[in-house]
Amino acid sequence: MIQINQEFMNEKKIIQVMASFANIKPEIKRHNQDATVLFENKLRNAVWQARIRGKSLSNNEYYGIVKDFWKNYYIYEI
Repeated sequence: MIQINQEFMNEKKIIQVMASFANIKPEIKRHNQDATVLFENKLRNAVWQARIRGKSLSNNEYYGIVKDFWKNYYIYEI
C-alpha cells in the first residue's frame, strides 16, 4: 500500500504541473478538473472495496485506474 500511495502522489504532482499551464482554454481546464476528481474518487472506492475484501489494492488494479484516467485527461490543446 505504501508504494501505491507514493505513486499516487507522483501522479498528483504530474497533474498539478500540467494543470498550471496558462494557455489552456477554460472548458478544457474544467474537463481536466472533473477527470482528476473522478480519478481520485475511483481510487478511494477501489481502496475501500479492497479493504472490505480484506486485501490491499493491487498494482494491476491501481494501474488500471491510472490508465483510465489518462484516457480521459486532455494533456494539451491541438
